[in-house]
Amino acid sequence: MLLVVRVFLLLGFASALLAAGKKRLISLELEQKVRPKGRNVKLALDPSAYSYLSIRSDSSIANLSLSPWTYIDSVNPHRFPERILQANCSTSGCLNLYRGEEDLSLEAKPIKYQVLVLYRTLKEKKNKKPGKKAKKKYVFKLGTEEITVGCTCVRPNVIPQE
Repeated sequence: MLLVVRVFLLLGFASALLAAGKKRLISLELEQKVRPKGRNVKLALDPSAYSYLSIRSDSSIANLSLSPWTYIDSVNPHRFPERILQANCSTSGCLNLYRGEEDLSLEAKPIKYQVLVLYRTLKEKKNKKPGKKAKKKYVFKLGTEEITVGCTCVRPNVIPQE
């Protein structure tokens, strides 16, 4: 459930950035200089989104699967969201349906998914007046990360030798 909420949250960021190009949802702040690589976009984050990011639940699907997995926190303070849960396969084989023992004739493989994230970088603004400190300004760049969302059972890929 938490992963689904995060995916929708990240997709919402992407659609907001796309809508910014069409001037529907977010006002654009274009600089004086011509910058072919991108535009500055004012981004306001909804504070209620943080409550969804801090919830951690044990997935019953992960425990009931024939290829069970656990979740590991991936933390990056320069990324939004800072925490992303990554699935980690608990077994190399799959569990037998009747006895619950590990069956090594099948393999447990991770299911990968690419998500949108925002990376925060520090951009210092220079002051024209001497003696004053430079103002800190953060720039967010849209990027992608590949995460593991679960595990599945597959037949091993066997290549016969000649």
